[in-house]
Amino acid sequence: KSFYTYEVRTSDNVKLEVSGTIFWQIEDVRKMIVMTADPEGDVWARSRSILTSAISETDLGTFMNRAAELVQEAFENQTDDTFFSNRGLVLVNTEMTKYEPVDDHTKDTLESIIRTTVTRINELQKQRSKNDVQLEKLNADILLEKNKTVLIEVQAENSRILAQTAGATDGGKVASSIASFVHGLNQSLPNASDRVDLFKHHRILESTKADTSNLASGSASLYLAPKDLELRLSLPQTHDEL
Repeated sequence: KSFYTYEVRTSDNVKLEVSGTIFWQIEDVRKMIVMTADPEGDVWARSRSILTSAISETDLGTFMNRAAELVQEAFENQTDDTFFSNRGLVLVNTEMTKYEPVDDHTKDTLESIIRTTVTRINELQKQRSKNDVQLEKLNADILLEKNKTVLIEVQAENSRILAQTAGATDGGKVASSIASFVHGLNQSLPNASDRVDLFKHHRILESTKADTSNLASGSASLYLAPKDLELRLSLPQTHDEL
């Protein structure tokens, strides 16, 4: 392998210094001895010509974005070149490890561009991280609201079941009370309708007793309407004199 450092110019006339490594090997010793006394120098010079030609057709912006690819493509395009094969040599691979502007003004400009690019990348990364956090929070909030909905539905269903159970229990108690009362009078009142009427009368009396107890204890208020008292008001009639 051979190391290289070349000075080249881009299509927009920016002077650069590029450095890297050329990997090559001897394929035919006899050809090499006949054709050249300095195979490494020939590889170095030919590689310089290839790189200079490729970079001179590319502007600085494109070169900065595709530097490694451009170098690789430049040497891959030389597969039909007989320069190396005529000397018994094979160009295996090339690498560019470094490039920088030669003049200070361009160097400062590139450093400023790099700093701006790095800052922009960092800001984009921060924004992506912030967006990811907000997205996770939003997903968590959505999941929480869905869980609340499920909780409300379950609570409503439980309340319905409890109310249904309580109603069934109270209804069962009332039905049991009616059955006990009615069946207990089978012998004394054979007629079923009479027993039912007696039960209704019994419940009315219990209700009246409860109302009286509440009125007596002062825990209830009694409101009477005139129709309940059957009041009659007699007003004196007046005659207008002409």
